[in-house]
Amino acid sequence: HIYRTVSDGTISTPKQEGMKIDAKTTVGKAKGKLWLFGKKPKGPSQEDFSHLPPEQRRKKLQQRIDELNRELQKENDQKDALIKMKDVYEKNPQMGDPGSLQPKLMETMNNMDRLRMEIHKNEAWLSEVEGKVATRGDRRHSSDINHLVTQGRESPEGSYTDDANQEVRSPPQQHGPHNEFDDEFEDDDPLPAIGHCKAIYPFDGHNEGTLAMKEGEVLYIIEEDKGDGWTRARRQNGEEGYVPTTYIDVTLEKNSKGAVTYI
Repeated sequence: HIYRTVSDGTISTPKQEGMKIDAKTTVGKAKGKLWLFGKKPKGPSQEDFSHLPPEQRRKKLQQRIDELNRELQKENDQKDALIKMKDVYEKNPQMGDPGSLQPKLMETMNNMDRLRMEIHKNEAWLSEVEGKVATRGDRRHSSDINHLVTQGRESPEGSYTDDANQEVRSPPQQHGPHNEFDDEFEDDDPLPAIGHCKAIYPFDGHNEGTLAMKEGEVLYIIEEDKGDGWTRARRQNGEEGYVPTTYIDVTLEKNSKGAVTYI
C-alpha cells in the first residue's frame, strides 16, 4: 500500500515527464516519416526523365549515358588490372594466391554487365526522345512546304517573299522584327500556330525548355502533345516553350487558313 501511495504521489511526476519526452520523440519521428513520404511525390524523379520536356530530357539522358560509360571504363580498367595480377600470381605463386582475386574479378564483371544494361536502357529512351524530336522537325519542314504550295511560291532554295511569310505566321504582327532575316535563315522561321489554349492551372516553368503561364492565360499552340505529356506553345510576344498538356484546355483550329493538321 505504501509503495502504491508513493508511486501515485512522488514518483508519478518524473514518470509523466518521461512519457512526455517519449511522446515528443515519437511525434518527431512520425513527422519525419510523414515528411519523407510527402517528399517523394513533391519532387518526381522518374528514372527515364519523362517528367521533363523533350529537349531537357534528351540532355539529361545523354549526360547519364556519358556518366555510365565513364563508370564502365573504370570497371573495365580494374578488370584488366585484376587479370594481369592474377596472371602474375599464377606464374609466381610466392607473390600471392590467384584464387584470392577471383571474387573481386567476378564482382567487377557483374558491375560491368549491370552498367551495360543501364546504358542500353538509357540509350533506348534517348532514341525514343530523338525520334520524337526528329518527327517534330520533319513535320515542321512539311508544314513549311505545305504553306509554300498553298501560296504557289515553291522554290528550290526554300526562300519566299514577305507576303508568304505573313500567311505562314499567326498572328503575323508579332514576328515583324524577324522578317528581314527569313530569306537567309529559314530554320529560324517560327512554327505556325495550329490552335490556341487556355491555362487551367498556373505553371512556374522552371525547367529548361518550358514556358511559364498564369491561370487563364491564352497561348498559341504550335505543336500538339506527341504522347509525352507536353504541348509546345507560344505567347503573343513570340516566347515559346513546353507546357503540361493536363494544365491547359486546347482548341485546335484545323480548318483555319494557314493551320496545319498533324496526322
